[in-house]
Amino acid sequence: CPMVAAWTPLLLAWTAGAAGTPLAASRVGLTRGAIPRRVAPTHRAPLVLATATANTGAAAATSPPLSTFAARVDAATATLFGAEPTARVRRAWARLDAGEEHESVLSDHPLMIQRASSYIDGLSVHPWHEPATKHKWAKKLEASWTVVRDELKSALADEDALHALGNNVWAGAKNQTSASAYGQDWRTLALCDRTVWDETNSALFPRTCELLHKAKVPLVEAFFAKMPPRSVIGPHSDMCNFALTAHLGVQVPENKCHLSVGDGTRTWADGRAMLFDTSVLHEARNDADETRYILMMRVYHPELSGVERKALQFIFDCLDEPELLADPIALAEYPERRAMVEAASRQSWERALDGARRRR
Repeated sequence: CPMVAAWTPLLLAWTAGAAGTPLAASRVGLTRGAIPRRVAPTHRAPLVLATATANTGAAAATSPPLSTFAARVDAATATLFGAEPTARVRRAWARLDAGEEHESVLSDHPLMIQRASSYIDGLSVHPWHEPATKHKWAKKLEASWTVVRDELKSALADEDALHALGNNVWAGAKNQTSASAYGQDWRTLALCDRTVWDETNSALFPRTCELLHKAKVPLVEAFFAKMPPRSVIGPHSDMCNFALTAHLGVQVPENKCHLSVGDGTRTWADGRAMLFDTSVLHEARNDADETRYILMMRVYHPELSGVERKALQFIFDCLDEPELLADPIALAEYPERRAMVEAASRQSWERALDGARRRR
């Protein structure tokens, strides 16, 4: 689609995650026949968008003028979710469209700098959100971390089969900027991209996906990440402040793998959850002679409202599937269609779980 091609830099900037390697656009099929007829929503009246050539409502006062496509996204967001409740999100969208970048010096420590092109104002900034287990979902992950360890260990026992059966297994950096920050050998294996489960990989790790789902992790994305022996990730920002990064240690060399975010350094450990803000400069090192494996998650900043999270997801979907903006029926049914797409994407790992349980 020419529009997708034209907006690829914006999509990468908006969705650049903790991996430094944005996952492939979901293309979830919100405007096409991807939703089974038996669960298709009852058709509503077409949604009529407010006419807008610039951002609307409270967002307009402090935001730069919008390009045509961005203005259409802004108008749709305000119409679907309300102008006032989404004002912060739409201001962030306008600044990104204008190419603006937020930078804030937090202290005189060289890493205490917040830098973000996807920046929602008013969110508190703390390099470390500790303890991570003050969040129920993190506590549940720690309690059942061996489920993740055992599933990954089983998959790593036959790497050839994993590569043959999986989708883009241990993918590297997607651009030179990410490669410079993370290194050519830093790799990821995607499970979930913007609330939609990877059909292939989630079926290979169904118990991990079930744990994430049942723990009610406020996921934006989830993936395994491996860091090679004797490697370093240099100081960088993930350029987004509305999502925090969570790590669960899965297979970590003891006391030899360290992460610095801002002015604080922590050591990864098996079964330990960490939560931190990667819009703050951070760096990492693996001083061991073994590979470090973690389960990595991007989660919404806890100070975002439920409406703001829905608005962010809608903007992701407009970038992935810009034809959504030209389909008034799909827009009117967007909340139902989005919920159905997410539910349908769970079927892959749910079927794998059912099959495994029947074989026991």
